[in-house]
Amino acid sequence: MTEVDVDVLIVGGGPVGLAIAYQLLLFSPSTTIHLIEKNPKPLQQRFGRAVTFWCRSMEMLDQIGLAEEIIQQCYSIRTSAAYNQKGEEVFGRGWSFLENVQDTKWDFASVLRQKYVEEIFRGKIEDLLEGGSGGEIKAPAEFKSLEVDETIGIGDKGRVIATVWDEEKKEEYRVKCRYLIGADGSRTAVRGAAGIESDGSRTEDKWVRIDGVLKHTTMPKPRSYGALESQIYGNVLWIPLDHGATRIGYSFHEERQKLYKEMNEEAFIQEAKLSVAPFEIEFERVDWASVYMVGQRVARSFWTKGCVFLAGDACHTHSSGAGQGMNTGLHDAVNLSWKLSLVLTGKAKPSLLETYDSERRPNAVKLIKYDEDISTLVTGKLPKSWSGDPNANPNIVLGQILQEAKGFNTGLSMAYEPNMLNIENAGEKVPNNDDETLTKITIPTPPTPGFRAPDVQLTIPALLEPTRLHKITPNRAKFHIILFAGDPAHTRQPAQHLTEKLKESLLFSSSASKPSPRTQTLTNGIDALAIGSGNIRVLTDNQDLSHLHDRSRPTTSLPLNFLTIFSTHAGSTWDLLGTAPLGKTFWDLDASAHTRYGVDVEKAEYSV
Repeated sequence: MTEVDVDVLIVGGGPVGLAIAYQLLLFSPSTTIHLIEKNPKPLQQRFGRAVTFWCRSMEMLDQIGLAEEIIQQCYSIRTSAAYNQKGEEVFGRGWSFLENVQDTKWDFASVLRQKYVEEIFRGKIEDLLEGGSGGEIKAPAEFKSLEVDETIGIGDKGRVIATVWDEEKKEEYRVKCRYLIGADGSRTAVRGAAGIESDGSRTEDKWVRIDGVLKHTTMPKPRSYGALESQIYGNVLWIPLDHGATRIGYSFHEERQKLYKEMNEEAFIQEAKLSVAPFEIEFERVDWASVYMVGQRVARSFWTKGCVFLAGDACHTHSSGAGQGMNTGLHDAVNLSWKLSLVLTGKAKPSLLETYDSERRPNAVKLIKYDEDISTLVTGKLPKSWSGDPNANPNIVLGQILQEAKGFNTGLSMAYEPNMLNIENAGEKVPNNDDETLTKITIPTPPTPGFRAPDVQLTIPALLEPTRLHKITPNRAKFHIILFAGDPAHTRQPAQHLTEKLKESLLFSSSASKPSPRTQTLTNGIDALAIGSGNIRVLTDNQDLSHLHDRSRPTTSLPLNFLTIFSTHAGSTWDLLGTAPLGKTFWDLDASAHTRYGVDVEKAEYSV
């Protein structure tokens, strides 16, 4: 039997699997990947499925170099419209939460059908492969089984052996790898082969989604994210799509189903026309139409045996009620990829991978609970958890819940709880990622471990051109250590001292014979605040970093990138600091970045 030896086998060629493959190749060209997809894309339905990236997802895509192509093709939406059964516009309902989003330049919904998203991701992977990265995308190829050789150490080659069916050659082959990632969707074969159970249920509710180009409509605001309240069809979804198309979604109740001999495209179109009443629609072309049963499930673990991972729909499935599917999967992909890359390149210990499950699964569980309520309301019923007026209008309740969960829906308040990366400062409690957190649109000020790092405006020296923190801290599987140096008139001496101490510290050392890297003895009371993959990660004074850094590999160094930010400007940084700065320097001319990060420019309260 033919064998393929690679670092990582990725099962599934949807957005999640492709995003993981792309990042692993981007972060380390020496990493080898083998991605298999059961169905060749030309044979799959060309449209439909997931369509929306919310704000936080676009920030993540931007930091790994994928956002530019998306915004060239997507339909951007900043407005919403909701209508009652009479066709009267009502406010504060439906998708109103997407309006007036703050604290991000990505203050809109980016709507692009999954077909086009996958084409962009595959194109970027092909660019990396042509540039010398090692890997292959193979389709049609079907995952059959896996075995883990526990006599081989975690992270060593050959620990995982998978059997794959090559549809073109009509034969099986084996893939020996260090890690295997199942991103093979809700009907995952990897989860079962890995022996990971899941919990959840499926309702009897059926939803229809239909995409196409409209020839005519009387919908007043057809290019806004829309909600049409119907007694029969629930809260009807209206999404303007890319390439001039529109998506309509509605609840297809049993009484309506009985009116048709079979549930086909013709039936879906007829019901779509009725669902948007009193408005009218006429399709010029239908690209995709589908019906599915609503349900929620989550895997009991997102990994097993230290080497097999699940991501995306393979480990959590839910309705499309809040448009979170592709976003949650992307968050999985980003969270796992940078950690796995550090481990693969010997810059971190395999124990770092434990945080993938401890960070991502709790968020998925909360999404599942949230979706249970949302999907019930979309269907036109009050959820079991509802304790208010039993006669309340489900559409009004839905609008309230979506608005209250604005930060969660947009991804901007999504947070991770304390672990080896998110370390609490002395006496400071990291907020739990509970229901209350769902209502926050921004992270706390000053920034809190586990939360998104705020994007702030800065100025490039000499050019005096504006830039943003997220732009100068791209996700390349590194921690960005930032010195907010404040106003040198007040802070020059301590900032200079801190800079020199950091240069002398073991943070810059790659020798495995020396003690574990520490941030100790820099200055009294200073914590090291790092941004990793767009989230705040805190390394406190005297915090041993040996749990992250793999010192068994003397040729590797800590994956750190340094920046220095002053609240003023000068002809050169040397004039301000009197010594070479840490990394690149930027100006914070109005001190807004210092303020956002909780740094007092006059009292020399630094964060690093």
